[in-house]
Order: sequence, then structure tokens, then C-alpha cells
Amino acid sequence: MEQDIVRIAQDAIMTYYSTDDPENKAYALAVNAQVSDEARRIHKESTIIDMCSFYLEADNWHLRESGVTALNLTVPGVFDGMEQALSNMIYHYEVIKNSPNLFALMERPDDIRNAKKAGKIGVIIGAQSCRFIEHADLESACEVFAKVGLRVMQIGYNMRTFAADGCLSGTDAPLSREGKVLIKAMEKAGITVDLSHIGARSSLDAIEACEKPPIFSHSNPLELFKHPRNITAEQAKKCAAKGGVIGVCSYVPILWDEKHHPSIENFVDAISYYADLVGIDHVGIGIDSNAEPAAYDRHDTRHLMQLVSPNREVYLAGAEARLGKRCAFPEGLYSLANIVNIVEHMLKRGFGEADVKKVMGENFLRVFDQTWRK
Repeated sequence: MEQDIVRIAQDAIMTYYSTDDPENKAYALAVNAQVSDEARRIHKESTIIDMCSFYLEADNWHLRESGVTALNLTVPGVFDGMEQALSNMIYHYEVIKNSPNLFALMERPDDIRNAKKAGKIGVIIGAQSCRFIEHADLESACEVFAKVGLRVMQIGYNMRTFAADGCLSGTDAPLSREGKVLIKAMEKAGITVDLSHIGARSSLDAIEACEKPPIFSHSNPLELFKHPRNITAEQAKKCAAKGGVIGVCSYVPILWDEKHHPSIENFVDAISYYADLVGIDHVGIGIDSNAEPAAYDRHDTRHLMQLVSPNREVYLAGAEARLGKRCAFPEGLYSLANIVNIVEHMLKRGFGEADVKKVMGENFLRVFDQTWRK
């Protein structure tokens, strides 16, 4: 019986990340068909910036349904060295070149505004680690990567990097000397400092070191969802005090209250929590899902399928609850395709139109106005 539950959970994860499954697609589209005309209008008018996505390839139904204005894409991989990072950046230039009427590279804040006017999808070259940029001269390294398009970078990942401790390292060590140098170099080069996945102590040190607004691109409240990937109220408050923004994330393990399978209601719970804690001007979205259906690397998906604690519990609970394929994503929020449903549920919670538009993207755009070069 236990082996059957594990198999169901593993199959759901593989289907969600690495298969363009028609059943899941039908579910996502059916969810969108139920939203109100008001939500559709606000969604259409909004400048939507999703601060965590990956595997962009070409036009697809995810993108068409999403209505996104810009995607912060994980372009250098989390374990990439310098050569592979540049290769991945070149690939994304190719994607833009192959579809110039659909995609555009985002180098300045006004590029996002212009993409909205032109009906294009802006490609923000981001990174979820800084391994690839490690160099004796960090200032020059940041300058070089900024010149070829890097605009957002985490200074660490789950494990420790040369700059900062990771949220899963178990050590909660401080920011390194090189980390402080890196932050100054990033700010000078026009690269937004991203603190998602960073250990609590390192992130607080980093916020203190920042002279410009930092962000948590995709991090949920630890007070609502007990997962080491999430952040404390102190981290959120200090980020906001520097003018930063926290993006709410749909990744199932960090959206679980340990009672019910995650849903879009939990996602909006996190938005409401941050709005009450730090103010609506400091809340955004970082969905954390494929830009291209089925494009998640199958080897990477198999690592997700290992169901290592604390992630395994939510998937197994969903499998035991007979959710089948749906145990791999929050109910009502299949992917960035269901952003319009976030708008719908925010309206149902009593958020006004202006506040919805701030969360959809205006808040992150304000940060880019302050951290990117004009």
C-alpha cells in the first residue's frame, strides 16, 4: 500500500513537470473558464511580472493563458559554472531571436512598460545561484554579466555558496566577506539582489548590506507554512523596510499548512498575510513553474521524485487523499496559466483593483526602477 502511494506521488510529479498532459491542461483551462469578467479585465490591464519561471522555449498555451508581461527566468542553472551560464544565456537570446514578435529582452525598467504596450512577453534573465559569477574580481564579473543581460540574481541557493548560506544547509551561517563584496558589485552593475533560498542569518546580513531594495522573488511565510524554504516575519519586515518586495510562491511543499492539500486559497492567504505584515506595496508573485509545458529536465524531475523530507509529506498526503495527478500542484493554481484565477480570488477576498495590480507586477517594477540601470 505504501509503495502504491509513493508511486502515485512520483507519477504525479513527473506528469506535472515533464509531460504536457492533456488532462492537466483541461483542468487548468476549466479553472480559468470560471473567473468573472471583472477579474479578466483587471488581469488584461495589469502589468504582470512572474518572478520565478524557467525553461522558456516558444509560444505555448501556458504563456497565452498567463497574460504575463515579463518572466524572471532561471537562465544560468543553480550549479552552472561560467561557461555553461553563458551558454544558457545565449540559448535565451536565440529564443527571442526566433520569435521577435512575441518575446523581448528586458534590460531597462521601461522595456517592461514597452512590452506591455506592444503585447510582448519580456524575458528577464535571472539566476537562482551565484556560483557561475565567482571570480577574484567580483565587480568586473557582475559588470560583464550585466552587459549580456543578467538583471536578477540570488546570492545563494539551498546549500551554501561562496557568498551566503543556504536555507537547507542546517548551519544558518552569516554572509561571507565575499558576499558583501558581491552585493555592492551587483548594485553597481544594476542587478537586483534576490534572497530566496538563502539562510535566515545570511539573508538578514544581506539586507543590512544592501543600499538598494532587495527582494525575495519566491518565498512564503514561515508562520503559515512550516518549511525551511520559507521566511520569517523578521526577514519580510526588514526586506520591506529597505523598499523590497516578497513574491508569493505556488510550489506545493512550501504552500502546505500540514492539514489540507495546498490550494489557491493558501496562495492568497500568503498574499493577505504579507499585506497585513508589511503593506501591499511589498507583495508580488513568483509562481515557480515551467514557462514551457513538459520542459522541466527529466533528470531534475527524478531528483524531485526522490521525495526527500520535508517535501515528501505533502505529496504523499495528496496521493493518500486520492488526488492523483493533482497532488503535484495547488488546487486552482496549476501553473502561471492560472494567474487570472489569482486575480479572481484576490477580488473575492476584498482586495481592490489598485492593490491587485500592485501585486501582479507594479511593486516589482518599482524595485527595478531603483535597482536596474535606466
